[in-house]
Amino acid sequence: MASKKTARSNIRKRGGTYTYYVYGMGPDGTRKQYSQGGFATQKEALAAQTRANAALLDGSYVVDERQTFASFLVDEWLPTKRPPTLEESTFRSYERNLRLHVIPNVGAVRLTGLTPMHLNQLYRSLLDSGRVVPATGRRRFSDEAVEAAHEARANGRTSQQIADELNSEPSFNIDDVSRHAVAAMLRRDAQDVAKAAPEDGLSPKTVRYIHTIIRAALRDAVRWNKVGRNIADSATPPPSSATQAKRTSTWTGPQVRQFFEFVAESRYLPAWLFLATSGCRRGEALGLRWADVDLEAQTAIIGHQLVTLDHEIVFKDLPKTERAHIVRLDPGTVSMLQSWKASQNAERLLGGSGYAGHGLVFAMADG
Repeated sequence: MASKKTARSNIRKRGGTYTYYVYGMGPDGTRKQYSQGGFATQKEALAAQTRANAALLDGSYVVDERQTFASFLVDEWLPTKRPPTLEESTFRSYERNLRLHVIPNVGAVRLTGLTPMHLNQLYRSLLDSGRVVPATGRRRFSDEAVEAAHEARANGRTSQQIADELNSEPSFNIDDVSRHAVAAMLRRDAQDVAKAAPEDGLSPKTVRYIHTIIRAALRDAVRWNKVGRNIADSATPPPSSATQAKRTSTWTGPQVRQFFEFVAESRYLPAWLFLATSGCRRGEALGLRWADVDLEAQTAIIGHQLVTLDHEIVFKDLPKTERAHIVRLDPGTVSMLQSWKASQNAERLLGGSGYAGHGLVFAMADG
């Protein structure tokens, strides 16, 4: 009598990894063999095979050997991470990194055929030459256009007025630029308009973050019986020691004085002074509204922040790990804010209906 095959006999070593084989009913009702490879040890393959057999018995085993990694990410995984599952900023970060760095490189690989080596090669490639500028990303303007915008701002023009002037000047070759695009342009130095060099690589911290996203996606793929194991657990991203930020230094008194001498004539002097005296982050200061400031009580409530998501400026509450808090304002900062508010009121009157009027403390000339 022929001996009965054991589970272990349906595990084979192929190259340096192990592959398991299981049998079940195919969509057409005929007996079909399913397999999954890439396991580092026979023990791992056996454990995955046991789970696969159990899933075949209860009907939960789902395998689409034609599905690509990109299809899984875009059609199945990302939709489950939309807000409120994740914060809007986190979701957009996941989507952007997958779209720019993962899908173009390994998206065409079959989900069931993805291996740790695929990911290792991806990480190496991103470290060497991973920095890209998306075609649908930030608009690029000539040095002349940027310089003209800065000059117009210095002469008191609002963002809308600058946009109208740029649109009407043929030599700039600009069509339909909005005041929001002008505002973004003014935040950049006139010389800082060069495209990122294609040979530039991503930082180890960014590559490790991308690895974290991939691992989370594949963890769900295992949970949904798409694959037998999370191959990202066996991949080798940049070590955590390589992602540690450089130790930050604090400015000395003379350095602070030198900085304020340098920005003494800047429109943004009030914002710099507020940051220096309140200890707030940049986004918190930019999100501060006059409704949150009590000049008589010399306090400000820090409860929101202004952030950029895919080149769009949005308001956000503080992260869940933080709470809205009150900061005390010293007399010098209060005096500065009083003068700044008077200047802003004059700009509001000058701007008329073109003034944005978001109630922000540190707003541009058009609100």
